[in-house]
Amino acid sequence: MIREAKAEDINRVNEIGLLIKDDFANVYKLEDTFNQDYSHILVYDENGIKGFLQYEDHFEITDIINIAVDKNNQHEGIGYKLIEYLIKNTNADKIMLEVRDDNQNAISLYNKCGFVEIHRRVKYYGDVDAIIMERMIEHV
Repeated sequence: MIREAKAEDINRVNEIGLLIKDDFANVYKLEDTFNQDYSHILVYDENGIKGFLQYEDHFEITDIINIAVDKNNQHEGIGYKLIEYLIKNTNADKIMLEVRDDNQNAISLYNKCGFVEIHRRVKYYGDVDAIIMERMIEHV
C-alpha cells in the first residue's frame, strides 16, 4: 500500500535513505516535511516500510527529491509503483528530477516511467554529469 508518511515513519525512512547518502537524516531533515505544505513523502508500506519517494510541489511542477527502496526489496517494482502513484495523483503539469548519469538502474526506471532527458549538468558531481529529466502529465 502506498500512503503519505506519518511522523512515526521518519526513522525507517531515514534508515532506507542511508542508501542515498551516509548522512541522509542530517542533510534532508525529513521532520521538516510535515511543516511545509509543498513537501511530501510517500511510503510503500507492506508489513513495514519497504521504500519511499520524497517530492515537492511547486505550482505546475512536481520535483522528485529522493526515491529509495530497502536493499532487501529492490527489483520488486516498488520504485516503479511509487512513481506511478505520484504520476496518477499529482495536479502538476510535469514531474522533474535529477539523477547522476552513472546511476543506470535509476535512469532505466525513470525511462520506463516515461521520463526523458531534457538537460545535462556537465561534471556536476565532480567527474559525473547530472541528468535533468521530466515527465509531462496529461490530465483527463
